[in-house]
Amino acid sequence: MILHRLKLEDFRGVAREEVEVPNRGVLVIEGPNESGKTSLMDALDMLLEHKASSGRADVKASSPVGRDVPVVVEAEFTIDDQRMRYRKEFVRGKRTSLEFPGSARQAMSGDDAHDHVRDLLERRVDRSLWRALRIAQDEPIGQVDAARGMDSLRRALDAAAGGEDPTGDDNLISRVAEERNRYLTTRRGEPTGELARSEARLAEARTALSAARAGHAELDAAVDDHAAQAAVHRAHTESLRTVEAEVSRLETAGLVVADRRQISSAADTEVDRAAADHDAAVRGSRERAMLVEEVERERRRAEDARAGVDTEGERLAPAEERAKAARSALEAAEADLTRARARLDKAREARDREHRHRELTRLEQLIETATSVGDDLAVTETQLSEVDISADAVDEIRSADEMLREAVVRSNASAPTVEVAGSGEVVVSGEARDAESGWSQRIVEDTVFEVGDVSLTVVPAGDTDTVRREEASARARLAALLGKHGVADREEAEDRARRADALRAQVEALRRRRADLLSGETLDDLCARRDALRERLGADEAAEDPEWVEDRAAEGTSPDIGSCASADEGPESDPVVVAAQAEETLSSRRAEDRAAATEAETIRTVYATRTALAEEGESRLAERARALDAARAVTADAELAGAEELTRARLEEARESARAARVSLDEALSDAPPELLENARASLATLRNEERESAGAVATALGRVNAIGDQGRLGDVSAAERELDEAERENVALWRRARAADLLHRTLTARRFEALRAYQEPFHRAVVELGALVYGREFDVRLGDDLTILSRRIGGVTVNYDSLSGGAREQLAVIVRIACARLVGTDGVPVFLDDTMGYTDPTRRLTMGAVIAAAATTSQVIVLTCDRARFAGIGGARTHVMRRSGQSME
Repeated sequence: MILHRLKLEDFRGVAREEVEVPNRGVLVIEGPNESGKTSLMDALDMLLEHKASSGRADVKASSPVGRDVPVVVEAEFTIDDQRMRYRKEFVRGKRTSLEFPGSARQAMSGDDAHDHVRDLLERRVDRSLWRALRIAQDEPIGQVDAARGMDSLRRALDAAAGGEDPTGDDNLISRVAEERNRYLTTRRGEPTGELARSEARLAEARTALSAARAGHAELDAAVDDHAAQAAVHRAHTESLRTVEAEVSRLETAGLVVADRRQISSAADTEVDRAAADHDAAVRGSRERAMLVEEVERERRRAEDARAGVDTEGERLAPAEERAKAARSALEAAEADLTRARARLDKAREARDREHRHRELTRLEQLIETATSVGDDLAVTETQLSEVDISADAVDEIRSADEMLREAVVRSNASAPTVEVAGSGEVVVSGEARDAESGWSQRIVEDTVFEVGDVSLTVVPAGDTDTVRREEASARARLAALLGKHGVADREEAEDRARRADALRAQVEALRRRRADLLSGETLDDLCARRDALRERLGADEAAEDPEWVEDRAAEGTSPDIGSCASADEGPESDPVVVAAQAEETLSSRRAEDRAAATEAETIRTVYATRTALAEEGESRLAERARALDAARAVTADAELAGAEELTRARLEEARESARAARVSLDEALSDAPPELLENARASLATLRNEERESAGAVATALGRVNAIGDQGRLGDVSAAERELDEAERENVALWRRARAADLLHRTLTARRFEALRAYQEPFHRAVVELGALVYGREFDVRLGDDLTILSRRIGGVTVNYDSLSGGAREQLAVIVRIACARLVGTDGVPVFLDDTMGYTDPTRRLTMGAVIAAAATTSQVIVLTCDRARFAGIGGARTHVMRRSGQSME
């Protein structure tokens, strides 16, 4: 059954809601409490189960309070490849309609529509699976009884276990049990019903015969012996006929099995031969395609390599010319640099003298600035000493304040708050209070609330006194720290700390400024250097040649090397500029020379390399082309393709024949297993010997009775014997039926047990695969005979199912249902999960999302929740949002 759409109107508190359900995958229906999520499942049940005219209490209860309107439930679903739209109006109107969208089939209405859907559900939908794959909000989450009732799950497990359970029909076992219980009691297997009455008749006949024989003492022994032997002979004869018929049937069926086994073996051999031929043809085609591709690839490589050789040859001659020109420019630049350095040396002596003048000026300014910075530093250090507070002290005050706040929070949390709203009078600890305006009260001691005849005592947490003592202790500690450091509160301490940090930053900046100015020296060192420079400059001025100074002044030159050129000559005559330009020119020419030489060498190397690669590529191309021509000479490409298609067709034909032969063989084996024939033949030989022996014994006993010859007394005995004979025949027939029914019941029960044991492996595998997503690869479970989980194992730790936490049992319940849904697949029904994962921690909710998503490829999973975050781990899930007003949003 596939659910496509569900629509509600005026159902309980839902004014209108319509949900579109994807054919496959997970749909999460999210909404707050009382938005009507659970009503969706209840409405679907009511639509499928009850007539529109039903007067049941739960149907009437679905009507909205205070509104006289129809309760409308409409659903679209597909059953047995037939899509239908099913609608009912309950309470008011009481109408039913059934339409078949996309089909020419005529619509139905009324009880005819209801009966048609009910009959279709009974015949085509596994109702047990429908109930098992639902987890309702108001029901305890239990295990799925996967061993009973669910025909679609049994069929899936049959397929997974590799066969079909011959006892798959639960009604068959029930009917066999009813037939057995007609003759034998359930617990002890004693006669009952017809068999008990037959036993009584047999006992009466034996009693009558004993009485008749009382007057015929001489005949007693002979008659008793004859009757006993006759009964044994009849039993042997009946058994012999039954076994002979069974042996004949099994021998005939055995011939069929042998013939079909030979046919199946021949078909399997033909499949192997066809598969080998097809594999050889496929390999030949693949090898030919690879060879053609190699030839084309080598041809492209050879062409690319030859084009590269031509390109590099065109680049080589210009590169060599550029290298030669770069070397000539380098030699010219080296000569220019030698001339510039000679001119620079002549200007250095004048530069040194001017530099000492500038250094004296700089030292005098530096001494003045350093003195000013020192004064500012002294003032700032004084201000810092007045407001300074240590960081440890601030941290202690801050920690004490945080502890006080936490103690206050715990104190508030330990005292519950009672909120009262409504109308009427409430008595609180003997004091009457009006609830009309609404009020709340924190509970710090045992408090009694009385509303009418109801008395409610609210008791605060047991650790309230301890929490309050902690609060008082934290408050006292904070006050002591504030007083110790002379601040009013935490904010003042932090403000002083910030001011002190700012002043410390200023002090540090001034110290760095002074250190930067002094550069590792003292103020006295600077003063000494200033005085030494003054003395040196005085000596230079006394020793300076006046004529050289006059000549420089007349030429308009300066002793600064950077200004040696006159104003008319410009900067290009400056020795420093000329030397620097010569250095730069030389460096540039050297770089150009290296670049040109490197470029020429690189191009020569690339040219030689590509030439070698081109020759190698042409050699490989010729080799692969020869190989391809040789292969095509043996077999053409078209012949290879035709052989592959022909062998594929032969392989498919052989496989189809083999499948048909195996099906035919399995059918024959199911009718006549070889073990039954061997057992029946052994039983037949034994019964034939017993029948011959019992016939001889009957004849001997009859001769003894006839020899006595007293017909008068013998008539009474004969009449009693006839009655006994009839009673025994009736009793034997009834016992035969009873034993057959008992044997069939025990056989079916044993086979059912064997089938359940066979079911365990695929069911266990499905559960473990899903559980590994949640608990890891070391997860395992132990299943009972009824496929319920007995215990869970993770690693080396095993816990019984009943001892697991509520969250773990909830997770296993969902895993088992998803496993059932995956095993059943398209033959199943939607899985409904209503407000699950409430006991599951956030980490496992993510992995449980992967479990639920595992059923998305084959099944419909509908999750109802008030918290979408619980199912955030479901990949690819669609979400439908419900509101309390009945409005929804996709």
